[in-house]
Amino acid sequence: MSIEVQTTQNVTIDYEPASIGHRVLAYIIDYLVMILWVIGCVGLMYIFALMGGVTIFEYNWPTIFFSSLMIFPILFYDLIFEAWNRGQSPGKMVLKIRVINTDGTTPSFGSYMLRWLFRLVDFSLFNGIVAIVSIAATKNSQRLGDLLAGTTVISLKLDAKSQLQIPSLDFREDYKVTYIDVLDRLSDRDLQTIRSIMNDSKMAGNDYFTSKLSQRIKEITGYQSSEPDYVFLRKIVSDYNYLALQDA
Repeated sequence: MSIEVQTTQNVTIDYEPASIGHRVLAYIIDYLVMILWVIGCVGLMYIFALMGGVTIFEYNWPTIFFSSLMIFPILFYDLIFEAWNRGQSPGKMVLKIRVINTDGTTPSFGSYMLRWLFRLVDFSLFNGIVAIVSIAATKNSQRLGDLLAGTTVISLKLDAKSQLQIPSLDFREDYKVTYIDVLDRLSDRDLQTIRSIMNDSKMAGNDYFTSKLSQRIKEITGYQSSEPDYVFLRKIVSDYNYLALQDA
């Protein structure tokens, strides 16, 4: 069962719900990140305690400070990352999965909070069995927190049917980037939309449609260009791909 995501240009892209295996692996990775955080905080606490001639078991400022520094990010780990990193914790980033609303839109802070609040029920009780059963039994692979928040987790890897046919770009060593911050101004989904439209001969050959798409991209990015709309869009795609390759 795929989940339809409607883009700002009214192009629908189908994403598959993230598998239980991927979600469990993402959870394990996040758990390991939290363990490393705790180890780091305890290590710093110990070092500062030694410098002050006390132990970490005494009531002193290093113990209070580093205990707070350790506990609060752990408690709000998922809420912090998902709300400020577009639905992705470090584990989800590694597994290339993301939290979205079931209608394909971006969740609100309240939705992320509901998911976070119900982690206790989904994962802490019965060793995660509740979450696994709920994900396996629901239409959109939702745990209880997802059901209440109206969210789900999707895989960002397009399946074979939805895979966009994108011409490979052969970048020369002297390739010059025009829109150097395009990675910050557009998302992968935006680029998928542009690519899908430009790969459709009927849409790409329609000057009116191309003009509207170019105008919309300029509104989103704030870019100005005197080039023909089609040339502008091709340059946006080329720069995005080039910069993405440099970051890979």
